[in-house]
Amino acid sequence: MGLTTSKILSLLALCALVLGLAACGGDEKRTAADVPADAIALLGDTEVPRSEFDALMKRAEQSYKAQKRDFPKNGTPEYQDLRTRAVSFLVQRYQFRSEAEELGVEVSDEDAEKELAKIKKDSFEGSDEKFKEALKREGLTEEQALAELYDRILQERLYEKVTEDIAISDKEVTDYYEKNKQQFSTPASRSVAHIIVKTKAKADELRAEIEGGADFAALAKANSTDKSSAKKGGKIPVTKGSTVPAFDKIAFELETGEVSAPVKTQFGWHIIKALGDTKESKATPIADVEKSIKEQLRTQKKNDSLQEWLKSIEKKYEGETVYAAGFEPPKTETGTGTETTPSVTSEE
Repeated sequence: MGLTTSKILSLLALCALVLGLAACGGDEKRTAADVPADAIALLGDTEVPRSEFDALMKRAEQSYKAQKRDFPKNGTPEYQDLRTRAVSFLVQRYQFRSEAEELGVEVSDEDAEKELAKIKKDSFEGSDEKFKEALKREGLTEEQALAELYDRILQERLYEKVTEDIAISDKEVTDYYEKNKQQFSTPASRSVAHIIVKTKAKADELRAEIEGGADFAALAKANSTDKSSAKKGGKIPVTKGSTVPAFDKIAFELETGEVSAPVKTQFGWHIIKALGDTKESKATPIADVEKSIKEQLRTQKKNDSLQEWLKSIEKKYEGETVYAAGFEPPKTETGTGTETTPSVTSEE
């Protein structure tokens, strides 16, 4: 029986599908041998250049020299750690560039140049000479510095893009305020005076003198080991919870004008006098802190969202990334993580 036209077309479509799947399977099975000699990794079809890795390691070595530290020798755990961090940083750089393209996030040469001019002005007083000296210390050319700035701006805009829809509701603000009311309250406070001495016997002696009519302030000036408050007759302002528990308890239990029995703390023996009434704790109205709470919650949400996004990026590209021999990242539970390079944005 011959094949009809419809069957031929169906067969061709099936062959195309099989070939397509085979090609995809081939990509997934790529090995270190597929990475070009001048690259350290392949991210899909994108090469991560060996030249960028070499430049990054050179910068690290330059940084060690600037700090008068010996650069780790090849083969040591410290050297391997530097290599791992450099590879991770560069691979993530190309992941971000790929994501930026997908999300329509762009950075122009003019953007990077404007940022560079701002850095020169803010950190180097507009001096090209000082800026070039800083670049030299970092082992960077101005062209490389511009590339670093490009990636930094791209990363910032990516973060803005993936968190742009994050909002905080009024209910979230209210719930946070109610659960953390103490944080938005002024604690109770009062003015007291104290005399601190090393022994209970001395404290008992001084308290007896006070009960006999001696002037508290004069005794504080003459006997207290707290020289700072002694100059003021022992007077100190206290807020509830700000002093050691034993002192705090008595200071807020005394009637105004009352003098305590000797109180023991790790600092010695105290005699405490309440000089004024307690000013009770006062809550700050939610209207006064609503804006700061909202910003705090938004920042936290953005950070959480970014962490989830970074994990998703790592997972997304895990199967698309193949490393050259010797550049494979060590196996860890948390992955390679985010790496940073020495800063070139300010003088040391």
